[in-house]
Amino acid sequence: MMTIKKLAVVALAAVTLAGCANKDAMIPRPESNMQDIYGQAMGSMGEGRLMDERAVLRRSMVESDTDYSNYVRDEANQLQSKFSLLPNPTMYMFVAPHLATADGVPVPGYLTEFKMYTRDHYAMPGEVALQVSK
Repeated sequence: MMTIKKLAVVALAAVTLAGCANKDAMIPRPESNMQDIYGQAMGSMGEGRLMDERAVLRRSMVESDTDYSNYVRDEANQLQSKFSLLPNPTMYMFVAPHLATADGVPVPGYLTEFKMYTRDHYAMPGEVALQVSK
């Protein structure tokens, strides 16, 4: 009885492995390659026409656009900061005298300070008036 079970397991394993050995029949061969598929999907966009379509989205700078020349570093202004910090006011809080922990240890009143925001933020170009010394 045990040999029949062993024989059945071996036969099942052989059939399973034989099915995996013929992968060409299971996986179909594609009719076209990736370059052909891309060309069909892009259609009329090929041969430089894609750049023509994108040119509609581009526009040239006009005088009303922000002048970024003051934000570019050169030898003369290398060490000057171009992006100013946004205001981050210091807040003051008075902690009244109290008893701390379960033992009732007295803590005297004190004044503590902290910033309103957890970190400093920089202004974007044109967001705050730029002060450039020349």
